[in-house]
Amino acid sequence: MTWNRQRTYATLVGLGICVLLFRTVIMLTDGSMTTLMSWASALLVLEFLLNVGTVVGSAWWWIAGSEARAWLPLRIAAAATILHAFRVLIYVLGRTGPWIDFDRRPAYRGITPPEWTWVIFAAVLSLLGIVGVAVVWYYRRARRN
Repeated sequence: MTWNRQRTYATLVGLGICVLLFRTVIMLTDGSMTTLMSWASALLVLEFLLNVGTVVGSAWWWIAGSEARAWLPLRIAAAATILHAFRVLIYVLGRTGPWIDFDRRPAYRGITPPEWTWVIFAAVLSLLGIVGVAVVWYYRRARRN
C-alpha cells in the first residue's frame, strides 16, 4: 500500500469531519437532547448520522486509495457541513433578536445567557466550512470539464 494523493484527501476529509463529530457527540452527551426542541434534536441526530457516514466513507476511500471511491464521502461530508451550518444558523438566531431561545423547550428558556465568544466562533467556523464545500465543489467540477 503506497501513500498517494487520494489517501491524503481521504485523511483530510476524515479529520475535518471528526471535528464536527466531536462537537456533535459532546452535544448529544451533555443533555442537549432534553433542552432542545424535538425538531432541533432531530437535526442533531441527523448530523451525527451523516458525520459517522462520512468517517466510514473516508475510511473506505482511504483503504481503496482511488478517486473512484471519493464520491460518496465527499457528498455525505458536504451534506453534513451544510446541515451543520444550518444548525449553527438556528443556534445564532436562537441567541439573538426576537427569536431568543426558540430552539429550546419552554422549561429551559432564559436559564443561561449566551456566551458570545462561542456564538461568534461557531458562526465563523460554519461559514468557513461552507466556503470549503464550495471550493471543493468548484475544483471537482472544473476538473471534470
